[in-house]
Amino acid sequence: MNSQEQSKPTLKNLRESSGLTQEELSRRLNLSFRTIGDWETGKKIPRFDNIILLARELKVSLKTLAKAFRLNIDGIPDDEPS
Repeated sequence: MNSQEQSKPTLKNLRESSGLTQEELSRRLNLSFRTIGDWETGKKIPRFDNIILLARELKVSLKTLAKAFRLNIDGIPDDEPS
């Protein structure tokens, strides 16, 4: 794995950076810990409402989560300052 790949966020390292286990995160989101595991391994991608909950819980942007799920965000503008 090159350094560019290592710098890309993953759900697992975002979760771990927040000091949470899969079980703790699943309780906070009212989901099964297996669901979190499926998201972390790429077996499934969460629904948009769950992505918003994840962003709030992990205190990261939606774009960061999209990158963690390896979604192409090219051409998506950043939020404009209010």
